[in-house]
Amino acid sequence: MSVSECSLLVAPGQSKKLAEIRKRLQPDVPVEAVQRNSAPGLPLLTGLKPEVATELNKARALIDGRINEIMRSFPEGRKNRLFGFRFGSVDAIKAMNIKTAFKTLGITGHSVKIQLIAELDFHGNEVKRS
Repeated sequence: MSVSECSLLVAPGQSKKLAEIRKRLQPDVPVEAVQRNSAPGLPLLTGLKPEVATELNKARALIDGRINEIMRSFPEGRKNRLFGFRFGSVDAIKAMNIKTAFKTLGITGHSVKIQLIAELDFHGNEVKRS
């Protein structure tokens, strides 16, 4: 018995018809920003005060939500590239401190206590200024 791999003739992002078929067959799923990282309800790094962890979870949910909202506005197959041109990569956004990420994505910080988490990144690490 032999197993052979076969590749697609057309790359997934190259065909509008295939994208339409895929969209009809698959339910609406969140884009990669949420899939690659932990859910906001999961515990953060140890060493954070409970109030800081709560505010960081709120900020993470706002950042993921805004990234997903922006990605949904872009055409299928070009989401990551167009997002990258406008904002930088998703990983770069999450490596910024929360205050800078909020400013870059156009999120107002009224629903979180930004003073507590302004210098932390998405993962709870302190961002050092250079």
